[in-house]
Amino acid sequence: MIQATLARAFALALLVGTGTAGAAEPGMTTHRDARHGFSLSYPNDWRPVAFKDGPHFHVLAAGGTGPEDCNVNVVAVSGPAYLERTSRGQMLNSLRAAMRDAELIEWRRQTLDRRWGVYYIATGTTPRQNYKQTTLGFQVVAGAKLYTVSCSAPAQQFDQRRPLFETIIASLAF
Repeated sequence: MIQATLARAFALALLVGTGTAGAAEPGMTTHRDARHGFSLSYPNDWRPVAFKDGPHFHVLAAGGTGPEDCNVNVVAVSGPAYLERTSRGQMLNSLRAAMRDAELIEWRRQTLDRRWGVYYIATGTTPRQNYKQTTLGFQVVAGAKLYTVSCSAPAQQFDQRRPLFETIIASLAF
């Protein structure tokens, strides 16, 4: 398990370090958001969905039926130093607002597309669907905006979906 995790982390670092982040792979569609200045690629068979109070961009697996999903939230922040002040505990408190009984499995600072950010994996119970899910996420500041990209799956399916989620998150570009 540790070797597989290290191999995925190396692959993600290699992907972003070679400047291929943001380039759509075969079988992927790229969403470009001019208002918030980002792009993100996701599988061709996933469908964007909109929520009144939801994220700025949300896409669901299986033609829009889920349960796997990825989203991007964008909020204004004071600048890049915002993430330097973010602690593991603050991240956990934020996640607990969205997932009952949230626990951080991984939390580390790393770069994505030459931008420093926070990478995390959390598990907890969804309030709407009331099932245990695991989420892979990355937060990065670009300009005066904090971008949070997160991809989730039912906990028992997460390990299988993790490589895809890492590909989606690595596609984030500005």
